[in-house]
Amino acid sequence: MGAVDYTFNIIMNGFFDFARKEGFPTQFPSNKTAVTADVLEAGFILAFLMLMLCFYIIIPGFRGKYQAAVFIRVTLSLIIGVVLITSNFGQAWEVGEVTTHTSYKAGTKEEIHATVGVKLGLRSVNVTLLQTEEDRRISKLPGEKIDYNERFWWTWDQGRFGFGPYSGVLQQSFRQAQNRGLPLPILWVVDYFTIDGEGLRYGRHYRTAGWYAHIALWAAFPCWLLANILFILVIRCGAYFTVLTGAFELLACLLWAVIRNPNPLIIPFEDGSITTKYGIHFWLTLISGIACFTIGLVILFLDERYPDQIALFFGIDPLADYDEYHLTDKEIAALKQKEGNRDVPMELQPFHDTPATETTETITHLVLKRRSTIKAALKFRRRTPAVTVTPEDEHEMPHYENVHHTGYSQAIPEEASGSTNNLCSP
Repeated sequence: MGAVDYTFNIIMNGFFDFARKEGFPTQFPSNKTAVTADVLEAGFILAFLMLMLCFYIIIPGFRGKYQAAVFIRVTLSLIIGVVLITSNFGQAWEVGEVTTHTSYKAGTKEEIHATVGVKLGLRSVNVTLLQTEEDRRISKLPGEKIDYNERFWWTWDQGRFGFGPYSGVLQQSFRQAQNRGLPLPILWVVDYFTIDGEGLRYGRHYRTAGWYAHIALWAAFPCWLLANILFILVIRCGAYFTVLTGAFELLACLLWAVIRNPNPLIIPFEDGSITTKYGIHFWLTLISGIACFTIGLVILFLDERYPDQIALFFGIDPLADYDEYHLTDKEIAALKQKEGNRDVPMELQPFHDTPATETTETITHLVLKRRSTIKAALKFRRRTPAVTVTPEDEHEMPHYENVHHTGYSQAIPEEASGSTNNLCSP
């Protein structure tokens, strides 16, 4: 057994010690690289693209022209959703940059020619420092790769004045950056956000604006979810929540523009100054808010004026929003008299059936009345179902809409007001 164990140890030691120096574990040198993309934002975009791809795969399973409707609904909905999430966590609500000569680090006398950029988000400020290609070729700092991308959070407490343990997150991060020896241009930019006195309250105002704007965007997100759910149940309610989604997005842009800072942010350098302007995430939120608000109003209008067409577009039953009533000829006549017969063609006047006797039941006619909160916008509030009886059952034949049948009424004018239990009540 001893010889076997010895042989086994030699084999295993040789396997795990291969290409290692002096038997120590493998160690790799640190590879310091600047951040080139926001991983969280890229993850959100990838997730929505995967959802979009999954929906696109199942679209061919729908019938005929309905495929185009599903494509439009899925595309618009997911675009609005990804804009909501990426704008909430994005880092480009305001951006600015300048290319200038500047000192590099404390303790060195060399100057560099680099581009200094700043990106402001709802939760943090991002500062970049990138040396130009021309300056890199003639640089007096051999082996030094100047490509920095540093983020400083301010979520969400302002903290006490100063840089102590009870100060804000931004101030503490700034002190740690000084201890780590970050380049002077980055510290110079962040210093503008740490000062909180007199008229220099950039950090406080941007933090407050980001706080309220991100609350508005988080309020818009569940409205977007509810709109998608309600569009397959009650189109009108889905339109309401779509309008509400757009209103919250517009509110986020308004809050950011009003609260962010009363004084413009200008950070001077040797060859110019950094002045910020609205970035891609601000404009995406603004455009998405306007689009949601407009789309919701258009859908609401179409639902009131063309309910059948919009119901088919969303793939739901057009009759799902109607209540069923059984009216006698006298009730129909009383209803028309109440309405004053305005805009009622002659063929829509109530017809006369054989009077009911003591041995016969009261003759009624099936009428569908649409539920709506905007009565004045309705094109037709009452309609009739499809024929479900044989021609010989003439007394059970329902009314038709916009189709003339001699001796029968086809549609009933819109009701101005009244109880749903008794449509003929004054």
